[in-house]
Amino acid sequence: MRITSVILNVKCQCQTKIKMGSSRSEKAASHERIVSAAAAQIRRDGTDAVRVSELMREAGLTHGAFYRHFGSRDDLIAEAIDAALTDGSRRANPSPDMDPASALLAIIDGYLAQAHRDHPELGCAVAALPADVSRRSTGAREAYGRQVRSYIDRLVGLMPDAESEADRDEAMLTLAALVGAVSMARAVYDTELSDEILAWTERALHRRIEERDGSDD
Repeated sequence: MRITSVILNVKCQCQTKIKMGSSRSEKAASHERIVSAAAAQIRRDGTDAVRVSELMREAGLTHGAFYRHFGSRDDLIAEAIDAALTDGSRRANPSPDMDPASALLAIIDGYLAQAHRDHPELGCAVAALPADVSRRSTGAREAYGRQVRSYIDRLVGLMPDAESEADRDEAMLTLAALVGAVSMARAVYDTELSDEILAWTERALHRRIEERDGSDD
C-alpha cells in the first residue's frame, strides 16, 4: 500500500512538472508572438499606432492576457523596438561565401530595393524608426545606437582597410546614405521621385566603390 502511494505521488509530481514546463513554453511562445506583431506594426506605422487590444487580437490572445506578459504599454514598445532593430538587421547580413566587395554591393542593392521601401514592417528598423526612437526613452535610444554601431562595424569589415580612419568614414557615409535614401523614398508622395532617390543613391554608392577599388589597383 505504501509503495503504491509513493508511486502515485511521484507520478503526480512528474505530471505537475510537465504541465508547468508546458505552461512556461506556451507563455514564451505567446510573448514572442506579441512582440513580433508589435515590432512589425511599429516598423510599418510607428510607435503611436500600437493599440494593445488590436495587437492581442492579432496574436490570437485576449486583451486581459496582456498584463501577464508586460507591466505596461511602454514596456511592450521598448521590447518591440529592440526586437525590430535586431530582426531588421538581417539586411546587413550578406552571404558568407561572398568576397567583401561583392558583399558590400549586395547590402547596398538589397537595402535600396523598392521591396524594402514598400514593406517597412519586414525591413530595417534603423531606417523605419529614427523619428520615433528620438522621442522615446533612453533605453530605446541606446538600443537604436547599438544597432547603428553594429551596422557601421559590419560595413567597416567590408572595406579594403578596416583599420584606417578613411574607411571608417566611408562606412559611416554609406550607412547614412542608405538610411537617408530609404527614409526619403518612403516619405515623398511622388512615386517617380521615390524610385529615383533609391536609384540615384545606389548608382552613387556603386560609383564610389568602383572608384576606390580602381585607385587601389
